[in-house]
Amino acid sequence: MERQFAILVIIDIVESTKFIETVGDLKAAQAMRLYDRIFRGLLIKWSGVEIDKTDGALLIFETMREALQYVVEYHKLVEHHLGLKSRVGIHAGHVMMSTNHAHFVSRGAKPVEVEGVQKHIAARIMSLAGPGQTLLSKRAGEYASSVRAGLMIRDIGRWLLKGVRDPISIYVISWDQSRMKPPKETSKVKLIKPPKLTPEERRRRFFWRWVAPYLVLLIGREHLMILALFEQAGLVPYLYLDVMSRAVSAIVSFIHGLFYF
Repeated sequence: MERQFAILVIIDIVESTKFIETVGDLKAAQAMRLYDRIFRGLLIKWSGVEIDKTDGALLIFETMREALQYVVEYHKLVEHHLGLKSRVGIHAGHVMMSTNHAHFVSRGAKPVEVEGVQKHIAARIMSLAGPGQTLLSKRAGEYASSVRAGLMIRDIGRWLLKGVRDPISIYVISWDQSRMKPPKETSKVKLIKPPKLTPEERRRRFFWRWVAPYLVLLIGREHLMILALFEQAGLVPYLYLDVMSRAVSAIVSFIHGLFYF
């Protein structure tokens, strides 16, 4: 058994049990057979190694560039050929690796075993990902930032993983903007600190918090002034519209004073 640094990638089909119940065992088995050919064929192309497979699969790569290229193509092929969404978690760290004796392998044991807390962190990160998403730990995200080759990457905050003492920063990476939204909390992964807002998000928040209410006041004032004229002319029932118009005008004047004093 030896300690090695590895890029850990865990892939999984979203709601696979529901898919099997919907289409039946035979069609599901045929679909999963194609799925296996997709993810294993891409391992050959991008120099990855399959370590374990149950509902999902644990893979390792020597470089982050190959891991990212694998993941992008994996998402696209699974969605195109199977119409299913998958989720991916990527982590980088030292793990304990060992090989099993050929006698055990011949009886179904895995040729290579990977153990350590880093594997469990990768699994927790994968479990947080939404359909079609790829999430990374902070260390993996830092590596990915330097080799992402046009992919978008974003910090989505600090999260507490069940069974892991300290919160960690998690990143999302994708070629598609719609896949960059922060995921929802789960029973095993909780958001501790939200991410910093992007410049676009700060502009949007400023607009809806300050500009939009001010515009509503301006438009409301103009409507109230017009209705107050109708009220004074006796064309509508008396509803104190003139009083409300003066009150809104006072609020608008106060806001002007804040900005132009």
